[in-house]
Amino acid sequence: MTTAASDNVVQQFPPASADLTTAWAFLEEGINHIMTKPQTGISSEILMGLYVVVYNYCTSGGVRGAVDSALDSGNRKPKEMIGSDLYNNLIQYLVARLKGLREQSDFLQDETLLRYYASEWDRYTIGANYIDRGLTYLNRHWVKREREEGRKTVYPVYTLALVLWKTTFFSYMQSNLAGAILGLVERERNGETIDQNLVKKVVDTFISLDINDTDLNKVSLNLYREYFEIPFLEATGKYYEQESKAFLAENSVPDYLKKVMERLQEEEDRVDRYLNARTRKRLISKCERVLIRPHAELMWGSFRTLLDHDRDEDLQRMYVLLSRIPGGLEPLRKIFEEHVKKVGQTAVSKLVGERTESADGLVPKAYVDSLFDVHVKNSERVSRCFKGDAGFVISLDQACREFMNRNAATGTSAQVT
Repeated sequence: MTTAASDNVVQQFPPASADLTTAWAFLEEGINHIMTKPQTGISSEILMGLYVVVYNYCTSGGVRGAVDSALDSGNRKPKEMIGSDLYNNLIQYLVARLKGLREQSDFLQDETLLRYYASEWDRYTIGANYIDRGLTYLNRHWVKREREEGRKTVYPVYTLALVLWKTTFFSYMQSNLAGAILGLVERERNGETIDQNLVKKVVDTFISLDINDTDLNKVSLNLYREYFEIPFLEATGKYYEQESKAFLAENSVPDYLKKVMERLQEEEDRVDRYLNARTRKRLISKCERVLIRPHAELMWGSFRTLLDHDRDEDLQRMYVLLSRIPGGLEPLRKIFEEHVKKVGQTAVSKLVGERTESADGLVPKAYVDSLFDVHVKNSERVSRCFKGDAGFVISLDQACREFMNRNAATGTSAQVT
C-alpha cells in the first residue's frame, strides 16, 4: 500500500511491524511536508498515511521497549508506553523547527517583526491542525490515557504545538512583539493608518498561548494581561497625559471637551477592532484618570461661562465627561443652582426697573411669566444637557424656590454670589 507524501513523491507505507526508526522516518516526511506547505492544502491521502502508520505502530507490537523516563513511567509495562516515543520525536521535530524560526527573527523589529511572526503563526497553526488530524489515534488513546493518569503536561497534538510555540519561540520575543504593537497603536493615535488585522492577529496569540494544563478548554488571559495589556495601559496613560497638557496649553476648554470625547470613542473602537473585550473597562478607566480627573477643576471653572452663553452642546459634553469620575458633577450642580438664582433674580429686577423704581407698579402676569420662563428654560436644559439628572433637578427646584421668594419684587432681595 502506498500514500502520497508530497506533491510529486509516492512513499511506500512501512510494514505494520516497523520499528520506531522506520515508522518515524515515514511520519517525519509527511509532517515536514505539512508544516512546509500547509496553506496549499493537504491531501486526505497524506493524513490517512499518518493515521495508518501511527495506528500500526501503536497496536502491532507493544514490545518495542519504548520507556520514557521523562514521563516517570514507574512500574508501567512497555506495552502501556507505546506512543511516548512518537510523541517525543514529534516534540524534537517541532522544537528544531521553531528554533529555526527564532533564528530568522533575531534581526527583525517593529512592523517587520509582526508580519514575520503573524505569517509564521498562520503557517504553523494550520500545519499543526493537519498533524493533529493525522495523529488522531495518538490523541484518542495514548494522550488520553496519560492525562487520565494525571500527567497533565502531556497534551493533544495541536495543544502540544501551541505549548512548544510558546516556550521555544514566543517567550523569546514577547516583549519585542508587545513593543511593536504599541508602536503601531501610537502611530494610529497620531493619525496614521495601520494594519489593524495584523495587530489583532498578533494580540490574539497572547490569548491562544495561555494554556491551562488542567483544563485545556479554559480561556485564560494571564499571559495577555501580563505581557500586553499592562504595558499597553501604561503607554496609553503616558500618551494621553502628554497630549492633554499640550492641547490645553494651546486650545480652549470647549475644544478640549470635544477632543476628549473623540479620544474616548477612538479607544472604545480600538477594543472592538483588535483588543480583547475585557480590556475595555481598564482602558477607558485609564483614559478617564488621565484625560478628565487632572483637568476637572479647569472644567468646573468654565462651566459658569458656558451657562451664561447658552453653550448647550459644550454643557452636554462637560456633563458626560465629568459624570465619569467620582464627585465630578457636584460642583456643577452648585454652580448651576447659583446660575439659576442669579438669572431669576435678574429677570425680576429688570422687570421692576422697567416699570418703576419700586415693585408697586409691577404687572402680576408679567412677573409670573418672567419666573415661569426662567424655570422652563432651565428645566429644558436639565433634560437636554444633563440627561434629567436628579441632582440637577434638585438644584433647579432649590434655585427657583429661592428667587421666587427673595427678589426685587418681594422686597427681600438676597445677595447672590
